[in-house]
Amino acid sequence: MSQLGITALPRNYELVYEALSGRRPQLSRDLMALGSKPQQDALDELGLRHMLVTHGALAADRARVAAQEALSELAMQLRHGLAQKHAFRSQLDRFRERLAADPVAGLSEFADDAARLRDAAGLLVNEELAFQAALEAGAERFAELEGAFEESRKPLTRDPVTGLPNRLALTARLKTLLEAEDKSETNALLAVSVEGLRGIAEQHGPAAVEKTLGKLSTLFRKSIKKNDFVARVGGQEFAFICSNVTQENAAAIALRIRQSVEALRVALPGRAFTPEALSLSAGIAMAQPTDAPSDFIQKAELALAAARAGSRSGILAYSAELGGKRTKTYSPHAA
Repeated sequence: MSQLGITALPRNYELVYEALSGRRPQLSRDLMALGSKPQQDALDELGLRHMLVTHGALAADRARVAAQEALSELAMQLRHGLAQKHAFRSQLDRFRERLAADPVAGLSEFADDAARLRDAAGLLVNEELAFQAALEAGAERFAELEGAFEESRKPLTRDPVTGLPNRLALTARLKTLLEAEDKSETNALLAVSVEGLRGIAEQHGPAAVEKTLGKLSTLFRKSIKKNDFVARVGGQEFAFICSNVTQENAAAIALRIRQSVEALRVALPGRAFTPEALSLSAGIAMAQPTDAPSDFIQKAELALAAARAGSRSGILAYSAELGGKRTKTYSPHAA
């Protein structure tokens, strides 16, 4: 960073690390294109464009500042309009009081008061039109800011390599699911581990793993129903939420996904005719009314650990017996 003249800020550390890791070739090219001693604004724009996690807070801050400015403008417009209304009301009250005190006021006096009221009403109408225009513009601006805020959240809830939701997004989805008022549907959580990815990483490097993960994410998206959910929650770990299924259905889904992964062939550098074969292990947990998201995830991951350790099929459902071994066998995966 010192050689490039980049300030030692936390978000710059992530930017440079991601550029040098080899996982984001376009980011590396974009950073090099900035040359030596790049401006901080240019670095920030680069981080925002590539949706880096530490830049999500920066985007949220920008959206918040813009929202505050838009609210200030609307508040100023509203105060001005209220002042005009107050002035018009004061003139109207004075006119009414004069009529009450002197019903036979001269025509010229009446005409003067009417003219003043007409002018005040004209100003009031103009202010109302201006305020309406400001409200419409503000609504459009807030819609844009809402979109910008959602974009700023994506790095926090998306895996940067596959574009799938991450562990944080999985937890939020489970929380919504478990707190839903309708408890009639049975839901399953599948925690899966793709076996073979670690070997690809060790032998062929991050670029080969990224290519493989891209194929897997496409396969996984096609393997679930429209309202189901898939997330990448670790280096080789993924999680599926399957709605309105029995445990037997969930096992069948896990088996189908396993077969699809085993049928996937990944061509690697120098091995065009001997592609790498992958496999998959899965742990299944069924949602219980008393479960918290962390409990639900822990049950599925405990079943996954047991499946990897000894299940013949590589697929295992959580049971009370496994729960009794929790303290001995469970270890959380890195998000």
